Amino acid sequence: MGRIAAVVFDFDETIIDLEPQHTAASELLCRAQGSDYQSMPESFRLGSGRRVLDDIRDLKAHFGWSEPEEVLFARRQEHFDALCRSADLQPMDSVPEAIGFLHAAGFPLAISSSAVRSSIEAILTRLGLRDAFTLIVDGSDVVHGKPDPEAYLVAARQLGVAPEECLVFEDSHVGVVAAKRAGMECIAVRNPHANARQDLSAADLVVDSMREVDLTALAARSARKRAG
Repeated sequence: MGRIAAVVFDFDETIIDLEPQHTAASELLCRAQGSDYQSMPESFRLGSGRRVLDDIRDLKAHFGWSEPEEVLFARRQEHFDALCRSADLQPMDSVPEAIGFLHAAGFPLAISSSAVRSSIEAILTRLGLRDAFTLIVDGSDVVHGKPDPEAYLVAARQLGVAPEECLVFEDSHVGVVAAKRAGMECIAVRNPHANARQDLSAADLVVDSMREVDLTALAARSARKRAG
């Protein structure tokens, strides 16, 4: 493979498993609206990697809610943040060590996520990982969510790195497809607690844990002149 000039991480279920909090937040929103979240199609309830805003739009259309999207979005986000604050959140296996190694090796690190920036910032800070990241691209920075490559192309552009010199860590089918459509190398790290098993076959490498990734070999492939 080619040289690596920057490393881009997905957030939810790649750095930390937040599927329980996302599901509970959507259930609480639906309950407050007098709707039954379990009546949503299974493909929606077990999906992963989509923007929260896109989920809100689907919920609104399915149940015929009249409130504006931004009101529903804010209400769900309040539930989600409260659930995260009260939870014992732990990073995915070996992720802090991998981030620390890559940061120390001089790679510019970015987050490219469908999640909400304020939540990403708060959780990274809580985990002691915020300072490792040069850039955060969230769902509000793009018009099209994953599997569209826009989020990854925005990250590469803002880092000043060619897409083909970016390595992406992902956990979801839509995220892997987005990274590959952006022309990036992608390592898929399977979430053992995922609501549904993801098709990660489009990734360049699939592992069950970050501890399986040869970080020393990745560092050896770094560009001599790095971005940032």
